Amino acid sequence: MSIVLTVAAPTAGIMKAGGRFANSLTAMTSYLTANGIKSRAGQDITLRMDWQESSCIHTNREMIVKRAVASDATHFLFVDDDMTFQPWILDVLFSRYQPIVVVNYLIKNDDLAFVAVGLDGKRVPTREQDTGIVPISYSGFGVSLFEMEVWRKTPQPWFLPKFIPEDSSYTTEDAPCFERIREAGFPVYLDHDACLLVGHCGIKEWTWRDWKPDVPEEK
Repeated sequence: MSIVLTVAAPTAGIMKAGGRFANSLTAMTSYLTANGIKSRAGQDITLRMDWQESSCIHTNREMIVKRAVASDATHFLFVDDDMTFQPWILDVLFSRYQPIVVVNYLIKNDDLAFVAVGLDGKRVPTREQDTGIVPISYSGFGVSLFEMEVWRKTPQPWFLPKFIPEDSSYTTEDAPCFERIREAGFPVYLDHDACLLVGHCGIKEWTWRDWKPDVPEEK
């Protein structure tokens, strides 16, 4: 079967971190064009780019996925414009042969918490010794690979946030989306090896190396 991959970038229209996202995207597409995907050697690969620009991130995601569902795409890759990633990251993600493979990265604040949440409801760290894939509840969409059947079999709305009455606030769009996806029967896997290949950009670039575990005080 041929691979038709939609690479999707929802954006507010501002390229972050001095073009590091653009450099990552260019390097990844060049690598893919030159080398293909190692785990899918011999398969034809068609690469398509799709962008959606507005100030409403969940609308951007909904529109991009809707267009991909209506196409002949077989796979779908979210790459957010505040992420950096190594050119060979698709080699790692595709090698898992899972319907959903996501990465973990630090939230952009001084709390240095990882975005991924395990099935037990606790944050999941990624450390240098962590490897392989683990089932989780959800993570961010920063760099995330989906088989298109996930979207075709999960009813809309995909990215609708939830209201939190006790805080008079809203959730992000990722947690409710992955909840709907898991209800549709698809497990979500976190790829620790791919996590080591990404960065999250704001006023600086955060990578897994910046995380420091809680260390008990000496008595």
